[in-house]
Amino acid sequence: MRKNVPALLVACIILAVILFMMCAFQVRFTETAVVTRFDDVDRVIQPAGAGLHFKYPWPVDQVHRYDTRLRSFDTEFRQIGTEDQKTVVLTAYATWRISDGERFLKAVGREDAAAMKIRDLLENRVSTVLRTHPLGHLVNIDPAEMRFAEIESEFLSGIRDKAMENYGIEIVSVGIQKLGIPESVTKEVFTRMKEDRQKTIKELTAEGLAKAQEIRSTAEEVANKIIARAEAYAKKIESQGDAEAAKYYKMFAEHRELADFLKKIETFLRIMEAGGVTLILDANQLEPFKLLMDAAVVPGRPDQTSSPGGPTSDAGGQKLEAAARPNTNAKGE
Repeated sequence: MRKNVPALLVACIILAVILFMMCAFQVRFTETAVVTRFDDVDRVIQPAGAGLHFKYPWPVDQVHRYDTRLRSFDTEFRQIGTEDQKTVVLTAYATWRISDGERFLKAVGREDAAAMKIRDLLENRVSTVLRTHPLGHLVNIDPAEMRFAEIESEFLSGIRDKAMENYGIEIVSVGIQKLGIPESVTKEVFTRMKEDRQKTIKELTAEGLAKAQEIRSTAEEVANKIIARAEAYAKKIESQGDAEAAKYYKMFAEHRELADFLKKIETFLRIMEAGGVTLILDANQLEPFKLLMDAAVVPGRPDQTSSPGGPTSDAGGQKLEAAARPNTNAKGE
């Protein structure tokens, strides 16, 4: 009997370990666990209650674990019609996680079956939403006409509540992953893009012409004001000049001989400034030049004598020829 005691102890320990393993289970912080008793839900352990838990051995209690981490699902390429009877080819995606373990267990059961449920919801919702939007909300050269965010928001709002209520699945985000256009629609899209570009060019050209006309009008207005001021100032100066000239005309009228003398000097200077012309004049006939000749004394001339009277002349009283040569080149001579 004593010889069997160690064997009994070992057997008891092994039995205890087996019972412990059958009754104990661990829940990770990334899991939610549903404990059922005779196929009825006994309790649900959320990730916040992760750790070691106990249950009755199978077949009394069973533990169903579900991963609560975020996962994604992509639909296959599908041709879908838009509001304006155009066809697009796209794939949509959804990010999801199991939020209500009890409801998921009753409605779905297995995690690999969840993708099928989400696919049905997502594909139906995408088709429904795109039928209410034209192609221009998906493909457009004007960013203001794009409605991607609005469309994706409609996708999410249409399946989020259904997924939670029916399957215990939380849909976090939904969107369009890839978008394609059939070749038959591509030409129409390019044509529309060209028309939109031409429309934009015309609008910008019209705006530029209007702006240019405005600038020209402003410049002409400013120029007219400047010209008017300049003309007024010129008339003012002209009137002042006429007033000053009137004073000198009055003085010249009182001294007629001086006025005639100054006029002759002015005429002579203009002739001399013309250049390229040689003038041979009678010094006795042109009083300004005669005065210059009478006042001039050229040393070394045999026909010129100094006298108290000052002026010089030849012995016979002949007329002297005075040559005024402002330009002594060969052509002028």
